[in-house]
Amino acid sequence: MFSLSQNYLTRGFWGDEAWTSLISQLPYPQMLKTTAADFHPPAYYSIVETVYKFLPPTEVVTRSISIIFYLLTIFLVYKLASYVRGRLFGLLSTLVVAVNPIFFTYAFEARNYTMFAFAATGSIYFLIKLSQKFTKFSALGFVVLSTLGIYTHYYMFFILAAQGLYLLLFDRGIFWKVTGLCGVIALLYLPWLPFLASQVKSVGGDYWIGAIDTRTHFEAILRILGGEQQTAVRPALFSLSALLILSGIVGHIIRRHFEKPYLLIWLWAIVPFILAALPGLKIDGHQLPFRPIFFWRYLIGSAVPLSLVIVHTSEKLPKYLFATSTTAVILLSIIIDAMTFVRNPYTFRQAYQNDILPKISTEDKIVTVLPSFAEVTYYRNRFGLKNDLIVLPEGLVQFSGKSLLDAYVNNGMVIIDQAPNKGYFELRPGPSVQRTE
Repeated sequence: MFSLSQNYLTRGFWGDEAWTSLISQLPYPQMLKTTAADFHPPAYYSIVETVYKFLPPTEVVTRSISIIFYLLTIFLVYKLASYVRGRLFGLLSTLVVAVNPIFFTYAFEARNYTMFAFAATGSIYFLIKLSQKFTKFSALGFVVLSTLGIYTHYYMFFILAAQGLYLLLFDRGIFWKVTGLCGVIALLYLPWLPFLASQVKSVGGDYWIGAIDTRTHFEAILRILGGEQQTAVRPALFSLSALLILSGIVGHIIRRHFEKPYLLIWLWAIVPFILAALPGLKIDGHQLPFRPIFFWRYLIGSAVPLSLVIVHTSEKLPKYLFATSTTAVILLSIIIDAMTFVRNPYTFRQAYQNDILPKISTEDKIVTVLPSFAEVTYYRNRFGLKNDLIVLPEGLVQFSGKSLLDAYVNNGMVIIDQAPNKGYFELRPGPSVQRTE
């Protein structure tokens, strides 16, 4: 039976979430050094670490940060949409974004996606305001949120590229002024630039993101419009959303009139898809430099502009179709969201509670591998176990996340070694637990 204490908010951490918590529990200078050695900017972890100074590093506390940025993003969506097309468009756009299945799902993930969406939405909002009237307040808002974005997620550079393309093609009147603001952003980013260069070089030879195939972009759009989980409702929501988006494009082509904010919103949605697909792309046997960096989860923020496009198209329909289509999108999304919220997947928290805590002795050791290191370490610490933790050396070079393991090895909390002959629990992704006595 569903319990309010057992749901998608309160469930145990999965790997990346445990990674977030562990890195944010390191001393701040070591946290910066560790994230610089991986492939992440530091802003999100800095906020999590600050919260941990006042609150315990539990699942709910850590995920609450994402929930706050989810709510802040929704607020900015209302501000942006209302500014562009009025209060009704603002209210409907806010509601569609709020219940968008993928955005709702990651509001309950201890990752930086809602913080990234907040920064991107704010940057777009202030750029539109600058386009109408160039004020110091809007300029400051643009600089602050754009800088926050690139210190939160590297895909923010694609958002800035979309904005630059918009200015170059459709709003040259403020192009040089905004270029000056981007110069300020570049200066603010200088301290992190050497680390970014090092990260790009380090993943040039090997990284976990796979190559792009014929379904990569479709799968990304399917998840962004219809949600991550396969449900009976997802095809209907995806089909309706895609139909409205395509109808909007056709309608604008027929009318031969594209509103400037609409063009910016479209570029916000599609430019990141294009630029993220370029590294490693093969064309007629020729491969572009670097490795692929296209990963659908990094494009979760595209749910915001695509939702705006859906509402914009619906408003152009006859009244009964407008009401029917908008209501259908919202209701289908809510159904999927409800299915998501009641989920309580089996994690290493339950594995510890069911298979380790009742049986472990003080002499037993805990053995794991790098892909499950963060979860295993987090819950060993969370349950107050003092047992030695050993990470097997298999796959250490190839797998992302080794910088965090190195930090915990240096702090004497973990060792890298072969498994002992007996007296240990071996925990592997799944999660699975096997005891060797």
